[in-house]
Amino acid sequence: MKVYELIKKKRDGQELSAGEIEFLIDGFVNGQIPDYQMTAFLMAIYFKGMSDRESVDLTRAMANSGD
Repeated sequence: MKVYELIKKKRDGQELSAGEIEFLIDGFVNGQIPDYQMTAFLMAIYFKGMSDRESVDLTRAMANSGD
């Protein structure tokens, strides 16, 4: 999985799977995804929003990350 593809997918208004969201959160927490890419991802969310399911998946991924 490539981070820029997930950013583009969200930017284009598509839904991310639970696995894709977990990949982003795990990669960021482990230092594999730099701040600027996470910032771009969050900006895409700001402009395109998230479905209820994506919001739940993001919350779970963040809670399970331990950070």
